[in-house]
Amino acid sequence: MNWYLLTLLPDEAAAGVLARVKEDFTAAFRAAGGPRTMALFRRESEEGVELFFTPECTRHARELLERYGAAPCASPSLLGLELLVGHNEITYYLTT
Repeated sequence: MNWYLLTLLPDEAAAGVLARVKEDFTAAFRAAGGPRTMALFRRESEEGVELFFTPECTRHARELLERYGAAPCASPSLLGLELLVGHNEITYYLTT
């Protein structure tokens, strides 16, 4: 299963898109019962803000991924990622 990536340009992040994505994701996460391997991460990049959705998100938040135009991507390096929504022990599940 793929990870998904949504890159927000600086003006999009400043316009509140990041807050809306986080709010919508939080609602989907709660509605799904808080799966242990469902998470949303962020990382600053030269292009803006990169949002990474774990593979589990395709089961519980497919509509959200499609609505925001998140694209499949390879598993990102966990270095520099900030957990926005999910369980703190998510890195354990992703590395085992």
